[in-house]
Amino acid sequence: MHSNGKGGFLINWLRLLRWPNLLMIILTQYLLGYCVIAPRMPSGTDLPMGHLLFALLVAATVLIAAGGYIINDHYDVNTDRKNKAGKNMLDGRISVRKALRVYYVINGIAVALGFFLAIRAGSFQLGLIFPAIAGLLWFYSSRYQRMLLWGNLIIAVLTAMVVLVVWLFNFVSLLSHPAEFVDAIRQMGAVSRYVWAYFLFAFLLSMIREILKDIQDLAGDTASGYRTLPIIWGVAAARLLTASLVLLGMALLAFVQWFLFSRELMLLFWYVMLVLQPLMAYLLYLIARHGRSSDYALPGNTAKVIMLAGVLSMELLCII
Repeated sequence: MHSNGKGGFLINWLRLLRWPNLLMIILTQYLLGYCVIAPRMPSGTDLPMGHLLFALLVAATVLIAAGGYIINDHYDVNTDRKNKAGKNMLDGRISVRKALRVYYVINGIAVALGFFLAIRAGSFQLGLIFPAIAGLLWFYSSRYQRMLLWGNLIIAVLTAMVVLVVWLFNFVSLLSHPAEFVDAIRQMGAVSRYVWAYFLFAFLLSMIREILKDIQDLAGDTASGYRTLPIIWGVAAARLLTASLVLLGMALLAFVQWFLFSRELMLLFWYVMLVLQPLMAYLLYLIARHGRSSDYALPGNTAKVIMLAGVLSMELLCII
């Protein structure tokens, strides 16, 4: 059925563009920029690329992600009829032609913004990141999501790039200001450690969530001829791999705890101990408990909560 009125039209578009995920991108990039990077710069408050250009960087990232959701729904219409009946907005609620027009427009704006920001930062090549991401999202939707592990890896890397792109643009911007770079060089190691830690955390959680989603979508993916992990290796093997990744995540968090304790960063230490580790243990319990693919909505949502909890930990870096 079609939603009537302007309210229904807006709701359909917000669902198509996965507005909670876009808000998560904005939250992640702003917390990273202003709680991880800016406090460790010479000024103590400003980002090397400046407030306005940083806002444009966030906008470009959000537009690329929104385009990815449109093209993914375009290629997933038939599969989603089995996996998520009635939830694909391009299956009768939004015109495919209009959606693809919006897709090309917002990707064009994002790529143009990316090159503009790259030139302002002093490195034209940096602008290639955005067309590369847009291209990967297209190939993921049209081909790689149907292949064993490739789709999972691509989405995990692109999710983690939400973190890395902020540091890349700010680092290159800093290089174009030699005096500030010399003043900031002592903090470079600390910033890089935090950025790579969050990059790895985002990659692992995204990988876990993608495999859980493949288990949940087993019936529709099988009917559509996909070759995902649970289809080729079986649900038991997919569960084992996911549980192993959760255990790896818990081990890495334990290493982070040791690092934080050794640096007397006790607020973050206790956050990891009392929030992140119990959530990871709960996710492991859910994976071990649930055997049927229809039971995997809760583990997938739990992985989302852990991702949000990890992002919110950046706020603590503002006060230590």
